[in-house]
Amino acid sequence: MEKILDSEFRNDLYKNLVEAGYEKKEAQKIIGVKYHQALKADVILRLNQLITSVEEDKYENEEETANSIKTFSDSLNELRKIHAIIK
Repeated sequence: MEKILDSEFRNDLYKNLVEAGYEKKEAQKIIGVKYHQALKADVILRLNQLITSVEEDKYENEEETANSIKTFSDSLNELRKIHAIIK
């Protein structure tokens, strides 16, 4: 997992950018773009894993599949929010 996906890391990075002289909006956009890229890659990876499981008829671990779908859904919603911010 990339560091940028960790909310504490993003908060610290934001504080550091603002302390370094970046405007708040500029710092948000810098972090938002990087976060969006990493989150998008993570969503694609999870989706591909789910597709592979279906293609290979691997349904043994229902709890893991349910968690992956929930995480995928949550991440997709987060992508929508971030996309609106960085546009």
